[in-house]
Amino acid sequence: MIVDSYKNIRNYESLLPCLKSGLSAAKDANTLAVGRYEFEGGYLLVQEGTTKPLEEGTFEAHRRFIDVQVLLEGAEEVAWQEYGDTSCAVAYDEASDKERLDGSTEHHLLITKGMFWVAFPQDAHKAISHVGEPHDFRKLVMKLPVSC
Repeated sequence: MIVDSYKNIRNYESLLPCLKSGLSAAKDANTLAVGRYEFEGGYLLVQEGTTKPLEEGTFEAHRRFIDVQVLLEGAEEVAWQEYGDTSCAVAYDEASDKERLDGSTEHHLLITKGMFWVAFPQDAHKAISHVGEPHDFRKLVMKLPVSC
């Protein structure tokens, strides 16, 4: 998992296949409506809402896509767990590229406006969460293929 300031995102181009295409497609992210947008090599999701308690729900992990999640407004808390330290809650679904997992939320951090985080296939993650008070958020999720 990577966590950094969005101003540094281009430092990770060698680790993130198709990042250039994703950034080009996301250049107007602040004005895009909530929804899904395709680009060569992947797609973008613009999401907004309110976080849920960290103890609710499950982790997820992906096999074909890397998540690059950018907080455009507000905040969220994200739990991380090594994939091998989780257990399957809902089997992998190839169509959605998602497996639901149970795991410990001991490793979690606050992501605020102007930050981004990256989840690779080995990174089980539980996003859109909070400890304490809920957060409103607006974010961009870039789905980049594991190989471009």
